[in-house]
Amino acid sequence: MELRKLGATGIDVSALALGTWEMGGLWWGPMDAEDGVTILHRALDLGITTYDASDAYGNGRSEVILGEAFRGRRQETVIVTKAGYLVGIDGAQMLFLNRDAPQPQCYEPWYLRHECELSLRRMQTDYIDAYLLHDPPVDVVKREEPWETLRELKQAGKVRSIGISSSVPACLEAVKRGHAEVVEVSYSVALQEAAAELFPLCAEKGVGVLARSPFASGRLFQDPAAVERLTEALVKPPVESLHAAAIKYVLSHPHVATCITGVMNTEELEANARAAVPPFLSDEQRKLVDAT
Repeated sequence: MELRKLGATGIDVSALALGTWEMGGLWWGPMDAEDGVTILHRALDLGITTYDASDAYGNGRSEVILGEAFRGRRQETVIVTKAGYLVGIDGAQMLFLNRDAPQPQCYEPWYLRHECELSLRRMQTDYIDAYLLHDPPVDVVKREEPWETLRELKQAGKVRSIGISSSVPACLEAVKRGHAEVVEVSYSVALQEAAAELFPLCAEKGVGVLARSPFASGRLFQDPAAVERLTEALVKPPVESLHAAAIKYVLSHPHVATCITGVMNTEELEANARAAVPPFLSDEQRKLVDAT
C-alpha cells in the first residue's frame, strides 16, 4: 500500500483509508466489537495505516474499538476523527430525515473541547492526527469560534491538523477562509463536483484531500445502464470489476491523498485493498468516465 502526502500537514496517509462508521453498529446494522478489532488488525497487516472515525459513529463505539485494536501500535496509525453531531444521533438519523427535520448538531467551543477529550480517551491516545468539523453548514464555517477552538487544540498538542468533513460548498468556504488544513468530501465516478473547484484550490493552498464514498453510498451500482457503460469503459485487465474501478478512479486524481471506504467484513476489506494498489486509471480512462 503506497503512502501519500496529506497536503502540507507533514502527515503521510495510506492510499486506502478504512472508514469505521460500520463499526458503530447502528446505522449500517450490527457488528460485533471483536469482529471490528479483527478487521482493523487485518487492515494494518495490509498496509492500511489511516482510519476515519467520528464521535457520533455508534455514539463513540467505533473510537473505542479503534483504541483497543491499536493499543500499543498507535504510532503505526493515522487517525482522523470528527465532532459536531450531537452524540446519540447515530442510528436515529432516519427519524429526522423522514420528518425533514434538522439533525442535532453543536459546534460551540465548549462542545468541541469536550468531545475532543472524550475521543482521546476512547481511542487511548494523547493526540489525533486530523480533527475535523463534522458536516457543518456554510453558516457555521463562516463563524470564527469553531476554528479558534480547533487551533487551540492544535496548539495544545491534542491534534496535529484541523479541517472539515462536509459538502463541497462548506469545504470550499473553509479553504477560501484559510481555516482548513484537511478536507474530507464525497468524490466518485457518480459524484464529481469536488474535482471542479475544490480540489484545485486545495492543491494551491496545500490542503490535504480525504475522498470518501467512492461507491456513492451504493448509488453507483443502482442504474443498470450506467453500470453497463462504466463496465465497458473501465473493466479491462488489470481492473477486475467496476467496484475496483471506482476506487482506482478516486485514487487516480492527482489531488486526492486517500480514498475512504467502510466495510462489514474482511472479504470486503481485502477487495478494497487490492483495488487501491497501482496501476490506477490513465488520463484516457478518466476521460471515458467523465464522458459517460
